[in-house]
Amino acid sequence: MFFILLIASTFTQGHTIVSHGDSFITAFPENLGYFYPFDSGRTLRVTALHDGTSFTVYFNNTKRKIQDLSSGETAKVTFPKTAEIHELDYSTNSIRITSDKNVVVQSFSQTDKGTNLGRSVQTRVVQPITNLGTDYLIRPLNQSDLIQTFSGSPGPILSKRYSSFKLIIINAENTENNITIFKNISGSVKQENFTISSYQLFELQANASIFKVKSSHKVAVILTHPCLEIEACKCNMIVNQILPTQFQGQNFVVPFMQGITESRLLMTSNDMSTSLSHNNVQLQPSPSGFLSLSSQTESQYVNSSGNVSLTLISPGLIIEVIPENMFAACYLLQFYSDISATKKALVIAETGSRKDVHKQNIRVTNTKWTEINGTKYSSGIISLTESQTFIWHPSSKIAVYILEDTDTAVYGGPAIPINDQPDEFGCVVIPGQFEVQNVRLNWTESLAHCTSLQGHLACLKNEDFQSELANMVNTTEDEEAWIGLRRSLMTTEWYWQRQKPSTTPLPSPSVAYVHWADGQPLDKSKGLCASLSLDREDAFKWKTAKCCEKKRPVCYKPPVVLTALNLGKTENFY
Repeated sequence: MFFILLIASTFTQGHTIVSHGDSFITAFPENLGYFYPFDSGRTLRVTALHDGTSFTVYFNNTKRKIQDLSSGETAKVTFPKTAEIHELDYSTNSIRITSDKNVVVQSFSQTDKGTNLGRSVQTRVVQPITNLGTDYLIRPLNQSDLIQTFSGSPGPILSKRYSSFKLIIINAENTENNITIFKNISGSVKQENFTISSYQLFELQANASIFKVKSSHKVAVILTHPCLEIEACKCNMIVNQILPTQFQGQNFVVPFMQGITESRLLMTSNDMSTSLSHNNVQLQPSPSGFLSLSSQTESQYVNSSGNVSLTLISPGLIIEVIPENMFAACYLLQFYSDISATKKALVIAETGSRKDVHKQNIRVTNTKWTEINGTKYSSGIISLTESQTFIWHPSSKIAVYILEDTDTAVYGGPAIPINDQPDEFGCVVIPGQFEVQNVRLNWTESLAHCTSLQGHLACLKNEDFQSELANMVNTTEDEEAWIGLRRSLMTTEWYWQRQKPSTTPLPSPSVAYVHWADGQPLDKSKGLCASLSLDREDAFKWKTAKCCEKKRPVCYKPPVVLTALNLGKTENFY
């Protein structure tokens, strides 16, 4: 019955461009087996992205405030057993978090049978309210179909309580919310309507017949199995916070996890005619909707004819596949640190720049990369010892999945995306800013002036930076401003000059991208420094200039980045 253990011991983390925010709502699905006598608790981990962060947790007319977290610090908030959702009905057991600055929230719950006898664990990323919506497609998951798909025989007969999935719908707004459930019953679409009060939730029985949820206001939707019975009286959960339809895609790199020998895909789409293809061959679904890939030993690229959500299901994992359009620049990884486990990260990166993947402040080395056939990507596995870390890339978008393997359970899913725009400075939590100063200085004075503002003269080292400046600087003046480009007195070659706020010079980036005006650059006798036009009509073109001339500096304040992670404060709702 090994297949039951692996299916039952999974969790699925949602994916989106970023998963941080200042307002969240969630709930704890039931984590219970009748043979589990010990209760270990329910915890929300709240990770601050900025210094001086304060947040408040609301639960059953009670609130707790935690103040003054530093950047990268995680606070643990624990809840009693009564916080779990046990009944198919309305409940006020939703949990809200509001913060004065952006945070990331992750949910953990665990029930122990006793020392060395196994445990039921579930964990998931709690999506910010900004990522929630009013239109959701529901995964057509059925326990018997899951078991039969990977075993070839029907699953065991269980009580109704434990043999089906459940759907938790949480009203994310302070207003009455009208909900419509769409069911496909014998080929006919049926609708059920009900209303949820402010911040209230409703739990209902779910099976493959429910395919859509629509609401008048934002809701959070959680698909959960309370406790799947497995060999030797063990019990584990499947939990999936579903994302609204705006977070779908058409192109996917389906990850291969080491040790997984069999997997299936499950596609969800608004359009029943949408098809999925691999190597230009259309994949054919089984009667239960599962699709098979041609290889079980490598990451593979698939595409659909329309927008879809794609779920990877194997005997060991149920994973939401990150669409290519949702790749991000940096990810936060949080493991369930209270248990001993093998911790790994699977990274999908562009083959030409895969050596630039970083873990915290260090470039990742000694990673075995495998090129993904027919794509520009490679996949690699990074072994980890930390319970918290972050992985980022300075110049291109990547996808990151986590895998945690214990003696009794396997967990996996997308890591938490923090920022979608690559930056050489690291894992960005506040983007960099261009600003044209009002003072007029020579080039050397301009360099010192920008440094005094905790920045440097603008270095437009690629087209993205040039476009970013054009978007931020809204000027039409018929004058020029200094940028950080100048000529070497020794070689006459152009280079970017910049300094850290501490005045320590940074390495000078090579000049691979230029945006010269017509006829530029002039020879060195006409100037050793470079300026740009502040007239938007001139497209901010560059020109040579004499360094002693007085011009307005264009300063760039570097982004604020994560530098470290640590566990900090604990608050109990008891």
